[in-house]
Amino acid sequence: MPQNYNGTNYDAFAAFDREILAAQAPQVYSQSGSGEEAPALHRSSSEEKELTPQQSKRKAQNRAAQRAFRERKERHVKELEEKLSNLEATSSNVLSENERLKRELQKITTENQILRATSAAHAAAAPAPPATVDVGPISYSPTDFYDIVLEPHKNKTPSHRISTHPETGEPLLGAAAAWDMITSDAAYVDGQIDIAAVSEFLRPRAVCDGQGPVFQESTIREAIRVNASLGKDELI
Repeated sequence: MPQNYNGTNYDAFAAFDREILAAQAPQVYSQSGSGEEAPALHRSSSEEKELTPQQSKRKAQNRAAQRAFRERKERHVKELEEKLSNLEATSSNVLSENERLKRELQKITTENQILRATSAAHAAAAPAPPATVDVGPISYSPTDFYDIVLEPHKNKTPSHRISTHPETGEPLLGAAAAWDMITSDAAYVDGQIDIAAVSEFLRPRAVCDGQGPVFQESTIREAIRVNASLGKDELI
């Protein structure tokens, strides 16, 4: 069949036929002894009879050669057609695989974008982690301490007053003095004291020295000791 190569129609059969005729012409026409080149294929039946045995033999050989050449030509063309068909099939498979890979890549890209958007949405909606409640000097201010320990009493003014128990002679500390004693303790400095727990422990243990609420020194030391060793749950 004609094939198109670089914009030119190429007929393989016609080209092979021309090559055969060109190869046979000198042999066929040389038998006539003249310079005229009449195609051997156009001889009449009478001319066939006029051929010598030698010419007939040569003609038969030429026909056999033509037949063999046409067979080789047909085989060659068939091989070329098969190769072309295989190349076209391979090209089609490569294009199909390329399209499949493109679709797979697009799918993965889309899934990745959805995953990122979902993760960002979940992170935005997640509640913030609870703030860490530290113990020690930064957990409570003096005002917070005074509000808790003086809450049951009418006189809520913190005092640095230190008096003594009339019977035992034990020091009695006002709220401000009690705060100073707690925050100067080594356990508080090391961060082992929870002021909130100590405040709750001292609130119901205040006594009155006639001037306002005060706390026994031994009670304050007990609050520090228990809180440092057992934790705030043991104090409440």
